[in-house]
Amino acid sequence: MNRVKIPIFAISIIFSLIGIKKLIYINQVKDLKNKEGLILNESIRVLNECFDMENKDKRSLNKSIELIEYCLEEYGYKN
Repeated sequence: MNRVKIPIFAISIIFSLIGIKKLIYINQVKDLKNKEGLILNESIRVLNECFDMENKDKRSLNKSIELIEYCLEEYGYKN
């Protein structure tokens, strides 16, 4: 009977470890998505604040280009 119990116990431990590893991986992916979402939201906020989209029709093309250059110098861009 012991010959059967030991392999079953070993297999159950292996499957348990694989399951725990999957749960950890899933949580890491969720955390990464949350961080990416926060970075994206911050980028959207900065761009909206910098480019002043509400008044875009009131600016000339040259002023818009100057504003874009200012925003790039001020906030830069991230890869």
